[in-house]
Amino acid sequence: MKNFYHEFEVNSNLDKVWKFYTDIRHLEVVSPKDIKLNIMQSTDKILKKGTIACFSGKIVVSAKWCSKITFFEKYKYVDEMIPNESKKPPFQIWKHGHTFKEIEDCKTQVIDRIEFGLPYGFLGKILEFYIGFKLRKIFKYRKRATIKFLD
Repeated sequence: MKNFYHEFEVNSNLDKVWKFYTDIRHLEVVSPKDIKLNIMQSTDKILKKGTIACFSGKIVVSAKWCSKITFFEKYKYVDEMIPNESKKPPFQIWKHGHTFKEIEDCKTQVIDRIEFGLPYGFLGKILEFYIGFKLRKIFKYRKRATIKFLD
């Protein structure tokens, strides 16, 4: 299992950033076009504990997966990849924590912590390093897109 950490600041107040990130459609804004993320379905438009959303896209290979919000309190939530009826998820473990902290009146810190692990034994362990590289690229884009949208 690997860990990934990313944080950045956005010149926007905490409640505005929270409202943006808890709307499922924020993923269409902050996801790089090359991963072709498609929200196939979601139980809720605004995230809450128990929300399940299913996606298709490409991180390394094209895949379909579902995630569930397993923890939710104001300014913090966790989504975890779960099995769906059609396929096993592309990750054996995917637990993504989102935390939002007010720095100043109109400045917010956005923090992402991800634990992930791939199936495929030894080959999966090797691919985890590549996934770490891809995540850095995705979250660099995510930072720019968030700032552009909210500033």
